[in-house]
Amino acid sequence: MDADFNLAPNGMVTEKWPCRMIARALVAFGIKRVVTSPGSRNAPLIMAVERTGELEVSSVIDERSAAFVALGMAVASGEPVAIICTSGTALLNYAPAVAEAYYRKVPLIVISADRPLAWIDQDDSQTIRQCGALANIVKGTWNVPGEAAGDEERWFVNRQLNDALLAATTGRKGPVHINVPLSAPLTRQLPAASVDDTFRKIDIMRVPDILPNEEARKLAAELSGRNIMIVAGFGAPDVKVSGAMGILASLPNVAIIAEPMANIKASGLHNPDYRVLCAADAGVNANRYIPDVLITFGGALVSGKLKQYLRKAAIKEHWHVGLNDSTIDCFCHLSRRVEIPAEGFFPKLATSLRYIHLKKGGVVSTYAADWNALYESTSPRSFPDDWCALSAVETLLRKVPAKWNLQLSNGMSVRYAGACGANGFHRIDCNRGVSGIDGSVSTALGASLPYPHPTMLVTGDMSMQYDLAALSSTLVSPKLKIVVLNNGGGGIFRFIAPTASLPEMPQLLNGTLKLPLKELAEAYNFAYSRADSHRELHNAIKSMIAETDRPVLLEIITDGSVDAELMREYLGITN
Repeated sequence: MDADFNLAPNGMVTEKWPCRMIARALVAFGIKRVVTSPGSRNAPLIMAVERTGELEVSSVIDERSAAFVALGMAVASGEPVAIICTSGTALLNYAPAVAEAYYRKVPLIVISADRPLAWIDQDDSQTIRQCGALANIVKGTWNVPGEAAGDEERWFVNRQLNDALLAATTGRKGPVHINVPLSAPLTRQLPAASVDDTFRKIDIMRVPDILPNEEARKLAAELSGRNIMIVAGFGAPDVKVSGAMGILASLPNVAIIAEPMANIKASGLHNPDYRVLCAADAGVNANRYIPDVLITFGGALVSGKLKQYLRKAAIKEHWHVGLNDSTIDCFCHLSRRVEIPAEGFFPKLATSLRYIHLKKGGVVSTYAADWNALYESTSPRSFPDDWCALSAVETLLRKVPAKWNLQLSNGMSVRYAGACGANGFHRIDCNRGVSGIDGSVSTALGASLPYPHPTMLVTGDMSMQYDLAALSSTLVSPKLKIVVLNNGGGGIFRFIAPTASLPEMPQLLNGTLKLPLKELAEAYNFAYSRADSHRELHNAIKSMIAETDRPVLLEIITDGSVDAELMREYLGITN
């Protein structure tokens, strides 16, 4: 008997043994947080996780928001999070966040209650085809029986749960789906003292994901005397990776380009600057900037110009570092997959490369110096003086405390932050797995919960309107600061060339917004500030930092057309 169940109200537990096993499995695999949404079919699952006494259970009514809240929790904590929904379309609302988790390699444990198989497609309530509904965006789907009376059925449930949770938490991490068909009656209970609920966890032993010293020396010898470019996409902060990047950036034959969301804290790294990349791609000296070997790691890049440059360049060798289930050849030159996590690869490689450089003595390459000189001569020096979204974001990111976490929505928000070189925060995140605008507020809300200091979301007005349900959550705390760039909607469509001049853009792409942020702030007890000038923004930032009793909603008002024009001018985009 598991004594923890005695913490249940009146010492009672759900009669559904598989539901109790799911709860025990979550605890056994070190999962601490569960986000549920109300329902009747999932009542036994809610009872099971709540009554373990070892899981932190939160409720979010809207399943789409709930899944993004869990995603934010998992990203900020670095730990798996489970989500539980009822039957029917509830599961389908999880899909956007689950897709994001899949491409960001975040272990979400999706648990859906279902109707019995006999009733699927029988014109009964909530009887859709749930098993396999998320098959393309999860690592695996397991249909776990809701009833398991005999020893063989119980062995099967135990094995399935081990399979699912091992898949989520080992190797290339990612979301999994556990579907549980449950028959009525749903809420029948048993005394906790009368059950024996022992979950048999199956451990897995893997070869350590660290580059062996001998292999590191071989790779360093292979790279010695060659020009190397390292490109870092989004990733979690890691002290080992940052330290390795600092060593590599000090070598004369290594140039490193890292986006802010790579979360690398090291000197000598370059932000992907549009002007610089255009200059590297043009003129008689273009070949001097092309590396002999390109090494990439992390997730998808924001910079379209950097992707374009790398695809066009005549790169003969491209190594991609990281655990993946498939071949990632985004730049069309891939020659080697290095199936080792970045934190297990780069420290050993950096040490070996530095040793070879010091042993040989003297500068053997001008590659890093060439890139440094190009950045020095080409990168813009100052932000626009005019009042616009770019200058407002630059001021905002410069003024708020470095210990805050920064969350960004997609569209222009992440691009403004990138242009500002927003590297001064504890960590920076954006839903760049699939780059959707949905769920940014909920993700930021979830991310704010495990982190002890404030989390600030910078979001566009369309993304904000898309996820207003998050404001009503009981999980919102004073640690959450939301900054909305309100410039009439759809700033990205004014900025990018394909849509900027379309006659349909103002009415059909920009979006027609009805976004009464002041009234929403009052309704949900947010402290509200508004800024439509530099002076007002400075005052609003001070108020936001000082506010510790309520969450904050800061609305920044700019002209969308001016924003797009000044952003293109700042980046040097002429087409």
